[in-house]
Amino acid sequence: MDVFALVSVNKLIPVNNRQIFRLLWPILIEQALSSFVGLADMIVVSHVGDAAVSAVGLVDSVNILLINVFSAIAAGATVIVSQRAGQNDREGIFKTIGQASFVIVCIMLTVSALAMTFSTNIFDALYPGVASDVRANGLIYFRITAFNYALIALYATLAGSMRGQGDVRTPMRISLMINFVNVTLNVVFTYVFHMGVAGIAFATMIGWASGALVMVYLTIRRNTRRIFSLSNIRPQKNILFPVFRIGLPSGLDSLLFHCGKIITQVFLSGMGTHNIAGMVIAGSMFGLFCIPGNSFAIAVTTLVGQNYGAGLYRTARRMLLRCIVLATAFMSVISLGAYWVVPFLVSLYKPTASAAPVAIQILRLYLVMIPLFWPVAFITSSGLRAVSDVVYSTTVSVSSMWTMRVGCAWVLGVYFNLGPFGIALAMGLDWIVRGMFYIPRILTLKRLKEDQPDKKPTFAHDMEEIEVPAH
Repeated sequence: MDVFALVSVNKLIPVNNRQIFRLLWPILIEQALSSFVGLADMIVVSHVGDAAVSAVGLVDSVNILLINVFSAIAAGATVIVSQRAGQNDREGIFKTIGQASFVIVCIMLTVSALAMTFSTNIFDALYPGVASDVRANGLIYFRITAFNYALIALYATLAGSMRGQGDVRTPMRISLMINFVNVTLNVVFTYVFHMGVAGIAFATMIGWASGALVMVYLTIRRNTRRIFSLSNIRPQKNILFPVFRIGLPSGLDSLLFHCGKIITQVFLSGMGTHNIAGMVIAGSMFGLFCIPGNSFAIAVTTLVGQNYGAGLYRTARRMLLRCIVLATAFMSVISLGAYWVVPFLVSLYKPTASAAPVAIQILRLYLVMIPLFWPVAFITSSGLRAVSDVVYSTTVSVSSMWTMRVGCAWVLGVYFNLGPFGIALAMGLDWIVRGMFYIPRILTLKRLKEDQPDKKPTFAHDMEEIEVPAH
């Protein structure tokens, strides 16, 4: 059936574990690919030396902040495209994709130009205490990767638009291509041409450029050639306002969250190169162990949001709690298996004798905290946003981030001189506080206590008509 087919339901089919995993697996693969390429990047750059590892880790803290902010804004386009697909509004979809892509890319081109122009000032302001070799490598890496912002913004907007139209597999396939190009060029530039951190940066840039170009081609082929015409991309308030009404609050939350993370990196930057390298090594594997959780956090938005939109509020709550339990089980298995091979995993990075024990200690702490506290902190937050409880979840997120992760990182890591271990422990305390506020909210939220099954919303996710038996 046509991708814009309208799906009218008065009740959703009860979702079992099999249906959850059918939605989950393409997201899981895409998340895994993203994490593995980051891991491969760090393994390759670790052969250049601790200074290179430290430089890449410090600069990527800034890069990740910006990437997450414009990805959150691009998510607004995903929501609007999904709604317009449910309304069978082709013209609205074309204009939303074209204008959102154009505006977000223009914004990020400006950010890229500013970052490249003032790279020295930005780096020195954020990390004034780093060693000279770390600074030199960091500036090279920062100036090259700053060019990626617009490429990643374009890819994120178009990939999100595809998901909004119900296609989760195409972004997964393109992610596979991006990662293959990235890893291959990493090896070539580092081991054949000996380009150091510049090689890592150029490999990343070429990977994202190829992905963005393919995504543009597929978007045109899926929709129409005029989607990127001058008349279609000209900004219109009635098209862009709904996108930014959703995207800007999410972007602000992401900005404040990652600003806090950068401040903890500032604390870390004064603790010596071996501590920085150890923390960066552990952090590069952190995302790998959170793959199931991140995938559930993405999937729960659809699972909970559809049930909530259909008036099945108690089902939405049960679905959220089920996803938390499943994610906890997955992450527990991964963490338990990885805990005993941590020294081997760290050895893949070829760390120095002083950096290795730091990485091992931090990574083992992560593996204890992740299954216990991460799912209730972040999957629950996604569920609250899916039921439109955005103000509460954002307030808790920002407050906990700045009081626990940032404040306790200084107290434990700097004041009590626990170093990187104190910074990592503060992150776990942040997760605990979030969970303490989120779980009671889910259990007591009035809007999730009474079903209203007579509501008849439309959904574009399944892309086919669904007949639901009465019960």
